[in-house]
Amino acid sequence: MLEGRVLESAFEKAAQEHYEWQTTALGVAEHERALIGRSFEPLGARVLDLGCGEGATLFHLGEPPGATGIDLFPDKIAFARERLPRCNFVVGSVYELPFDDGSFDHVLVRDVIHHLDEPARLVGEVARVLSTDGRLDVLEPCRYNPLIFAHALAVRAERGELRSTVRFLKALLGSRFEVSSVETFQGLPLHRLVFHPDLGRPAWARVGAVKRVVDAIERLADSVVPQWARAYIHLRGTKSALRSI
Repeated sequence: MLEGRVLESAFEKAAQEHYEWQTTALGVAEHERALIGRSFEPLGARVLDLGCGEGATLFHLGEPPGATGIDLFPDKIAFARERLPRCNFVVGSVYELPFDDGSFDHVLVRDVIHHLDEPARLVGEVARVLSTDGRLDVLEPCRYNPLIFAHALAVRAERGELRSTVRFLKALLGSRFEVSSVETFQGLPLHRLVFHPDLGRPAWARVGAVKRVVDAIERLADSVVPQWARAYIHLRGTKSALRSI
């Protein structure tokens, strides 16, 4: 993975505060649930969450029974197992998935690709473990959004966001998948900054005036920020028999 030691120092430990912020914090959790639902639902019968972290994505999807999450860091997997007992969790690399060919009908990939120095290997492994006509959903940040661009510059472990564009992701997935849709979401996700546990104050979401201002700015941004500059890119692809050869 990209700058392995940097990623280990940034992500190897389970972050309970961040998980709770994503899943339960007022002013944040509702946006996360909407974003995840629009990107990944409806779910397939056999789901793999690739790079699952502490399990926040599967939490927002209702802890689908039998779904599998995989992550490189054992501490995150141990955390996810405790909180989402109806799902299965495995330690492993996205470059060498420990699953048989055709094991899943639906693979979810959120905020993983921009961390990889060989993303094509991930795409190849996803194609291998997906069943015929299986579905891939990818959700990644967009470098052209001002908040994402600033985040990439400020956090060394997130520099890969600078290459994250629709064009890059379509070309990457297009080698093995038929890309059926491309969408962009959230013009200016200010809530992720203002209510962040490190950069802002989660408690501000409970102050009515502050939350109303943030919501109003975000609604305005959704109406004026062009599609190509929205914060998140979602691509949906179907495994192509010809391209998987």
